[in-house]
Amino acid sequence: MIPKETAWFGYYPDVAFNPVLTVQETKLYKEDWIGLKTLDEAGKVKFVNVLGNDLQIPRSDMKKYMVPYLADQTAAPTGHALTESSSYEWISRVGYFFKDLIGLNENQPLLHTMY
Repeated sequence: MIPKETAWFGYYPDVAFNPVLTVQETKLYKEDWIGLKTLDEAGKVKFVNVLGNDLQIPRSDMKKYMVPYLADQTAAPTGHALTESSSYEWISRVGYFFKDLIGLNENQPLLHTMY
């Protein structure tokens, strides 16, 4: 990844290649384009270093760092509009990936409510 800071939403300033901005210095963050600033201010953003190349995060690290954040979430509602969305299809594929990662079968919910 060039610059390497893009792994954590850092990037170059407009029309320049120097200096590399931290995530908090970017428009994406300052203007809260994707909700990152809101999540960060709520203490819900964690930056973790793991060994590996871009998009080659070891399964053991995914289990250790990502799955705990998914374990106690409530399931998304199912409805006609939601199932027609291409975003839903992508989310569904991600769900199957995590089910496989943590060893759930197809009928077991990935996201569930804890009582």
